[in-house]
Amino acid sequence: MELSKVLKTVFVATALMMASAASHALLLQPGNADYDGNDGAGSYGPGNCEPGCINDLFGTSFANNDDGLLYKAEFDGGLEEGGFTGSYEMTWALDATGGTLSWLEGTPFIVCGECYVAVKDGNNDPRYYFFDLSFGSELEWDGKEDLEFSNFWANTQGSISHISIWGDNTPVEVPEPSTLGLLGLGLMGLVYSRKRKANR
Repeated sequence: MELSKVLKTVFVATALMMASAASHALLLQPGNADYDGNDGAGSYGPGNCEPGCINDLFGTSFANNDDGLLYKAEFDGGLEEGGFTGSYEMTWALDATGGTLSWLEGTPFIVCGECYVAVKDGNNDPRYYFFDLSFGSELEWDGKEDLEFSNFWANTQGSISHISIWGDNTPVEVPEPSTLGLLGLGLMGLVYSRKRKANR
């Protein structure tokens, strides 16, 4: 009877861990941005200022898209760019004032030792909002939880033209759910073998 209780506990704990990993979202909106398009010394619109504005505001030194663009999603046409294209999916709000960026389970993910998000609209002032998602920041992101964007230019008839993530990163491969299942089976086997030795 004791062994069945242990096995149930291991099963429930594994299921809870897997469910909680997919249930978090980090909310990004104008009110919790680190900077907007009126901050800093650079020219932040109407054209794209990246990565220059990121460098200006956060003291980084990204040279171009190949030197720090981790992911970029454009509203019009749904184009994606960056080293993590294929690892994330952007679902836009119909009015383009927000959306949700979701990690695709089983793919490499961004580890934000240093991560910055730019949200842009080329037609309204301020034309940008900037967020620091780096390790140790107030909005620290683990690369796997959803990023939920909301209320961008909602009262100005504006809309997001693109969202981009900049940083210095090496992809991290993630164990598949089947790997976690094998780990759970291994733990159950250890418990069972220990129980058998105790009964001898």
